[in-house]
Amino acid sequence: MADMIVNAVPPLTQHPGGFIRDTLLPEFGLSVAETARRIGVDRAGFHGVLTGKYDVSRDLAYKLGALMNDAVADLLIAYQHAYDLEKERDKRAAYREKIERLPVPA
Repeated sequence: MADMIVNAVPPLTQHPGGFIRDTLLPEFGLSVAETARRIGVDRAGFHGVLTGKYDVSRDLAYKLGALMNDAVADLLIAYQHAYDLEKERDKRAAYREKIERLPVPA
């Protein structure tokens, strides 16, 4: 099952909350309300993560990992990090254009 979940990770253009909503919850047969209750988080706040309003925090990833599978926590943390980097790709490029890079030390 863990292999199936890892292979289901969408492109980094989708917020990781959408992956939780569209893949993880259905895979485990969970509703938003039941998941929030089981892991001890506010349902409205959890819904905000699932809709992309809020990031997947490490705490939330750990709680979902405890509920589902430890590999889920690692996957969500890596996914959120990669999503954040992808989201800021243009910002990084803009800084590179404005700031003269130092030569690599010998």
